[in-house]
Amino acid sequence: MIRTRTRWLVALAPALLGAPLAAQTIPSPRDVLGYDLGADFTSYAGVARYARALADASPYVDLRVYGRTPEGRELLHLVIARPDYLARLDDILARLAELARPDTPPERARQIAATTPALVVFTYGIHGNESSSTEAALWTAYDLAHGAPGTEGLLDSLVVILDPVANPDGRERYVQWFRSVVGPRPDPQPWTREHREPWPGGRYNHFLFDLNRDWAWGTQPETRARLAAWARLTPQVHVDFHEMDYNSTYFFFPAAPPINPLYPPHILAWGRRFGAGNAAAFDARGWAYYTGEAFDLFYPGYGDSWPSLLGAVGMTYEQAGHGAAGLAVLRDDGDTLTLGQRAEHHLIAGLATLRTAASAKTQLLLDFAAGQRTIGQGEPDVLLVPGEDPTRLARLVSLLRLQGIAAEAATRPFRADTRPYPGYPARRDFPAGTVRVRLRQPRGRLAQTLLQAETPLRAEYSYDISAWSLPYAYGVEAHRSGRVPDAGWRPVEPRPESVLPPPAALGYLVPPDAETLPGIVALLRRNVRVRAVGAPIRLAGRAWPAGTWFVPASAATRDSLPRWLREAGLGERAVPITSGRSEEGIDLGSERTRTLRLPRVALVSGEGVAPTSLGALWVYLDQELGLPVHLVNAADLARALPAADLDVVVLPDAFALPAGAREALERWVQEGGRLVAVAGGADVVVEMVGVKRRPEPADTARARLLAGRRERERLEWERQIPGTVLAARLDPAHPLAWGAATPGDSARLFVLHQEGRVFEPAPGLEAVAYFPREVRRLSGVIAPERLRFLADGVWLGAARKGRGSVVVFADDPAFRLFWRGTLPLLARAVLLGP
Repeated sequence: MIRTRTRWLVALAPALLGAPLAAQTIPSPRDVLGYDLGADFTSYAGVARYARALADASPYVDLRVYGRTPEGRELLHLVIARPDYLARLDDILARLAELARPDTPPERARQIAATTPALVVFTYGIHGNESSSTEAALWTAYDLAHGAPGTEGLLDSLVVILDPVANPDGRERYVQWFRSVVGPRPDPQPWTREHREPWPGGRYNHFLFDLNRDWAWGTQPETRARLAAWARLTPQVHVDFHEMDYNSTYFFFPAAPPINPLYPPHILAWGRRFGAGNAAAFDARGWAYYTGEAFDLFYPGYGDSWPSLLGAVGMTYEQAGHGAAGLAVLRDDGDTLTLGQRAEHHLIAGLATLRTAASAKTQLLLDFAAGQRTIGQGEPDVLLVPGEDPTRLARLVSLLRLQGIAAEAATRPFRADTRPYPGYPARRDFPAGTVRVRLRQPRGRLAQTLLQAETPLRAEYSYDISAWSLPYAYGVEAHRSGRVPDAGWRPVEPRPESVLPPPAALGYLVPPDAETLPGIVALLRRNVRVRAVGAPIRLAGRAWPAGTWFVPASAATRDSLPRWLREAGLGERAVPITSGRSEEGIDLGSERTRTLRLPRVALVSGEGVAPTSLGALWVYLDQELGLPVHLVNAADLARALPAADLDVVVLPDAFALPAGAREALERWVQEGGRLVAVAGGADVVVEMVGVKRRPEPADTARARLLAGRRERERLEWERQIPGTVLAARLDPAHPLAWGAATPGDSARLFVLHQEGRVFEPAPGLEAVAYFPREVRRLSGVIAPERLRFLADGVWLGAARKGRGSVVVFADDPAFRLFWRGTLPLLARAVLLGP
């Protein structure tokens, strides 16, 4: 954290330790903003202005900046505590971190619990158009700072950190849009313009990611900053404030099933306890609410589940409203719901939560410590094997490090009895470089959830995907072992800087690893010639797979090429060669090698396109690969394509294209372009190459229509595929598949499959990846009949169309940017397009 103002008090008047300053010395939001909270939406600038004014006026408030958004806005924490607690905050945080260690003795835990305040963190507005929570944050901060009725004694037991606007860019997009369309008075009619937020809406961040699905993956700058701030924090309670449909009421914990079975008992017990406290506060005011429905505690990337895996009582609170509610909206029941009412409900729920935590602070800390002591008990270690593509493991370990999970690497080979993950081969001998993750560490439950082959889902419903195992997501061979010998284990160090490769007379070979692709693009941007080797070869004393990159040296580039390879991050992977004649396989001058050029790429945007799919593709292609892309609205395709000099158009997950757009794409492909379409986007265009999505069996659809309501709900659940890991078969000879196979089998690919979309095999459609007759479930939920439905279905196909080509993915290969194993397929679909 970066403090914008320092107030470490070393000598305090006794009167300051008991209660906040008199209310008249603390500015209210109205004093700074000019209106009562709830009367208008507060812009990000207004939030920051009030936060600074409050911190400047109150010795109970410290404002800290913990990061910046892609659009340059500061991410803020308001730390609210007694001045003596603020003065020794580092010591308090160190004591709480000690409680988080599994080996802290119970006696020491009791000593800390008796003498240390608990830490509560509230996060507001991670979805930018769920706007009332940020208004409630300012209200809550003011009440705590000036000692409003109902806050007495809270700061004697608690340190409170408020994140008043966790998604500033999304919120600002929503607020400025609303201000641009509202009249002098809000119009509550729900069909009017001010209740119809345009695409993509303010829910997402600048890059159109859902930040509330990103806690476990850290793909976005806001999330990475938040994780870095949390590295110093060990909260016992975290509440994530949200909004839902304006016709609903208010939701707070306890959570609905499914619930991750790894949570310690106190997480669920305290969820019920906080729910009871909130219910009493709402009952006293005659407000409606519900608990235990809809919002579960399973997927690890949420603001309730991720903190709970760290031992905090993580909870989601949902207020009726959302982006369609505006300042006032007429509900179906005839009542008008206002922004002020929505903010007040969040305020009261937050204060009730603080009172519940403060009333039993010591027990809360003791329960937290007891839960941490049971981490990893009896759980075997996870072993991760480098394999033929060590960059995959390096990338996975980088994510573990980002999450504060310790890992260690073997410095010599060893032998151990292990249990392989389903889909990976058994082995006893492990090479040097194998990584071990011990599950008995402060964040061991998070490590176990992210790394284990499967998290059991004991329910008939999941709010999100049902599988996410990182060894499958990254394509890294994984095993479990209860006893691992001494193999010279050392903490895994960050990847070293790229080295300068030795000079080469002829050029360099670079393996087609998943993480070398950005370096290849960097060379292409320098106009360095790169060729793709179209078949396996043996050269320079080693075997090279199909898809290996050949970077030839010339008289003009020979002296500069080593430096360019290092700057591209390829120095340690580039092998110098002195001859183009292979010891086995084709020679480097063969017609089966192809020269790359930097493709000109457009990404379809706008109405009809799923924002999060666009965001993931945009970040991967533009930022990770370093490939410049043009964002073109779907409504402009018919006009833009004839004038644009494009090689590749990428169509994200989409549900519709405007009139004329599909025809424009078809003409453009006929003339030589390559169209890459993913998930729903493939549905829109697949028939232009004579391919069809596999239809649902007629008898299955009929059974659903005739079933009763409960039976229909069960059949609908069984029909779904809520993010399930399946093993697909890959054509290793196809250029799109180069470098994408998983370890141990050049024809195997792990995919995260959703929705049951597959394409029928057809003449002219090359099945680059497909589900075999005996398709295998590796992790997650899927009904047996759905597996049979997928059998012999094409997951990734390529087809010619005139002088061009179409590539279709049944799922989004860049889903949330955490499923890394399918990204090489996407990259090659784009890079090999020209």
